[in-house]
Amino acid sequence: MWRSTTENIKQKRGTAHILNIQALDNNYCFVVEGEIDCMSVTECGFSCIGLGSTSNIKKIFDYDTSKTVLIIAMDNDGAGQKATGELEKLCMNHRTAFITAPSDVWNNCKDANEALVNDRKRLTESLQSLVRRAESFDRAEYLDQLKKKSEADEPEQWEQPESFDKVNKPAPFPMQNLPPLLREYLQAVSDYVQVVPEMSILPLLSVLSLCVQGKAVIKHTGNSHTEPLNLYTITVASPGERKSGSLKEFMKPIDDFQKRYNKIHALEIDDYKTERAYLENKRAKALKTDLQAAKTYAKQLASLERKHELVLNVSDATPEALAMEMYRQGGKIGIIDDEGSVFDVLSGIYSNGQANINIFLKAYDGANYTILRRTKENIELKKPLLTMGLMVQPEHFTEAMNNRQFVGRGFIHRFLFSFPESRAGHLKMTSPDVSPKLQKQYSDLINRLLRMPSTSEMPVIVCDREAELLFSDYFSHLQKEIRDGGTFENLKEWASKQFGRALRIAGILHICEHEPSKRLTGQTAMNSIAIATWAENHALNALSGSASEPTEIKNAKYILQKLKKSDKDTLSKHELLILCRPLKTADCVEPLDILEDMNYIKREKIFRASGGNPKETIKVNPLIF
Repeated sequence: MWRSTTENIKQKRGTAHILNIQALDNNYCFVVEGEIDCMSVTECGFSCIGLGSTSNIKKIFDYDTSKTVLIIAMDNDGAGQKATGELEKLCMNHRTAFITAPSDVWNNCKDANEALVNDRKRLTESLQSLVRRAESFDRAEYLDQLKKKSEADEPEQWEQPESFDKVNKPAPFPMQNLPPLLREYLQAVSDYVQVVPEMSILPLLSVLSLCVQGKAVIKHTGNSHTEPLNLYTITVASPGERKSGSLKEFMKPIDDFQKRYNKIHALEIDDYKTERAYLENKRAKALKTDLQAAKTYAKQLASLERKHELVLNVSDATPEALAMEMYRQGGKIGIIDDEGSVFDVLSGIYSNGQANINIFLKAYDGANYTILRRTKENIELKKPLLTMGLMVQPEHFTEAMNNRQFVGRGFIHRFLFSFPESRAGHLKMTSPDVSPKLQKQYSDLINRLLRMPSTSEMPVIVCDREAELLFSDYFSHLQKEIRDGGTFENLKEWASKQFGRALRIAGILHICEHEPSKRLTGQTAMNSIAIATWAENHALNALSGSASEPTEIKNAKYILQKLKKSDKDTLSKHELLILCRPLKTADCVEPLDILEDMNYIKREKIFRASGGNPKETIKVNPLIF
């Protein structure tokens, strides 16, 4: 488990396990939320476990709790109060002795670590008073009260089971992981257009990518490889979800910059076109009568400094037309569009059904690309870069996903995805305008990025030591999930490119705040990893079918199906295994956790007086029948 203690950084990396579980062997044991809180209580000389995550509460009862008194001491906030109530119920269900710490146990601090830093002596005294209560706890009386309560209680109440459709619901976008200006502007635009941030984040990242592509690269943290800063993104939303409104706000400074540039350079551009047309005409005539003169005109054409209208973004172009425009623009361009019409072009709608996606594959990584033409000069692109930011309807997206070339050649696996929640039916007549000050700050940022020079030797963004460690850990996480049984077992091609995407996001965020020559910090690395992690669930929604559904979900559905057919309200673990053959004990551990979390079952462990393995009883929610 890795965690930064830097101020305001809340993310952790690694799998959360219960820390110091052997403390349950003592006659009392504090239960706190975080690992650092656990170490803080232990520092004061007391027995304690740390959940690591409140989702681990149920895992306490995988161990023998019959010899200890749990002292429940969660964080002093809403989440801590909720976790306290849940753990109290579980203790009573499992007949585990417990006492609950008062709300002021942390002496007006949020948690144990803050209380330790604030006043160690006072914290120690507060904890010691709870230990005295635990040591005098009358276990026999407690169990007798539970028995009487159980006999007097009404029949057990069950909540409605959750739908399996919600299991993989993506988490909200981590707004806190954007630089302050981008965070404020994204929220302001989302509020103004009345969409969720997940609708706007990928268009924003695409616009930033368009501004900085070809102006720097970011160095891989494990070798000399570098990643460019262009991104491919797709936001999928139904008609009427205000896709255009979101994109328009982010693109306005781009469009203004382009118009302003072309107006200022209009005379130069016109002179270039005139002179080029003149020389081409002269060369064509000379080819018929004077070869030497034709060569002279050809040299003059080659030395003519190109002056084309600035085109930063296109929405609908054939691959050859796109390559030609990229050639005119120095090898860089964007396709940021709220219709996704480029998919029609790529699918071959204008070429008898023959898809041509080579330029889109090459321009993702900046690989050299040449188009051979019969009657005109060849188009040679050196290190071309393309940014794609598409907003498409679900039907359009499905068609793209069913295109064998898109999937088979890895085109679709280059994208980041977002499936924003619908706001249709919840819109208001009025919405808050984006403040002129915030609009100007965003526009100034875009203009600064667009004015950054493009050079043949692009500056290389290098990570500092903390950022290297964070990226190394994220790389290991991805490798683990790509293995058999991992989250991306069936999405290896997308996941293998995810580390590069995380680096690209980091480079984009870095340039928004710093010069490329400055080292990229651990904070920026943490932010980019958080955004990349958020994108993982959306990629699963985009790319995974039933064949790649996580094994534990498949097994949970299989167990539920068997329980419905059995028509039993209570089973032993042994009976369940017989019912759900060919699943083994290990195959049922996570699926049963899932079914319990979703209110399909309840499990009770009864520890035997003679010792040995506890007996587990599984109660089935009658509402499933």
